[in-house]
Amino acid sequence: MVVALIAIFYVAWNIGTNDAGNAMGTAVGGRVLTYRRAVAIMIIFVALGAVLEGWKVMETVGTGIVTSPGDQNPLAQLPLIAAISMIAAGLWVTIASTFGMPVSTHQSIIGAIMGAGILISVLEPSGVVANVEYGALGTIGLCWVFTPIGAAIFAFVIYKLFTPALRRMKSAVTINRVFGVLVAAGGAFTAYSLGANGVGTATAVLYAVSGEGESAIWSPQLIALFGGVALAVGVLTYSRRVMRTVGSGITRLDAPTACAAQFGAALTVWSFTQFGMPVSTSQAIVGGVLGVGLVKGIATVSKGKLGRIGVAWILTPLAGAGITLLFGWIAVTIGVL
Repeated sequence: MVVALIAIFYVAWNIGTNDAGNAMGTAVGGRVLTYRRAVAIMIIFVALGAVLEGWKVMETVGTGIVTSPGDQNPLAQLPLIAAISMIAAGLWVTIASTFGMPVSTHQSIIGAIMGAGILISVLEPSGVVANVEYGALGTIGLCWVFTPIGAAIFAFVIYKLFTPALRRMKSAVTINRVFGVLVAAGGAFTAYSLGANGVGTATAVLYAVSGEGESAIWSPQLIALFGGVALAVGVLTYSRRVMRTVGSGITRLDAPTACAAQFGAALTVWSFTQFGMPVSTSQAIVGGVLGVGLVKGIATVSKGKLGRIGVAWILTPLAGAGITLLFGWIAVTIGVL
């Protein structure tokens, strides 16, 4: 349990460095909020989202991907493999954050859990039997495909519907204040959605290891609060580089486009959360930025930057699974399991 706690803290910290940086990247890139104010808003609303709605995704990821013919979850029977999967997921996101690439922590976690399930089903360490629910993984994969598309559509529509009315205001000071409030609100909504979805995904393995029902070591709310604290530490320590990439590396943003991108992404992530689907805030916000970039014209969108981000998204679940299999196989080989 101690090893699992450390590993999950590491993963949630990575969400703070990468996905949470995306939550406010557009506001900072659009020069609506300072970096310090953006961080303060993120920390508050991430904690709220985690505690109030984090359990919805936590259950799907923790108990719906790797199952057992028996009553007990294989990850609960082999907590060391659960910890190894979280270390592998976090390691890949740390590498990506170092290069300023907004990869999906969700994808890394899901890939790592899939790798853990494959490892258990093939090697059966300590006689534990596991099944990987590929149908559930397929559903999650479809949600990943539709996340940036949905965010781009929402952002485009929001921009087209509301920006003309706001721009009819005569006072430039009033316009700037209204946009400032809207962008801050959009960032807060994004942070809330991240807390509900991202923290739920990051702590799903702890939910599985802790057990379910009255015998559970920790309640889902306490698990979510733990993840929220870890995420906040990540925001404070290592989020600036990814925030800069999203805020200004894909297309140049002003207050109207930043506002539309934030709300489009947040609405997309929150919608999937209601169905317990672990989707990526980084994919949503990049989709939202792309949507408002198309408003300004396709020529304003950095296709090279989007291409590199797309490659990183494809590699992420594979990297999470591969690192988990490697570390898990080493642990079994040397007799730790």
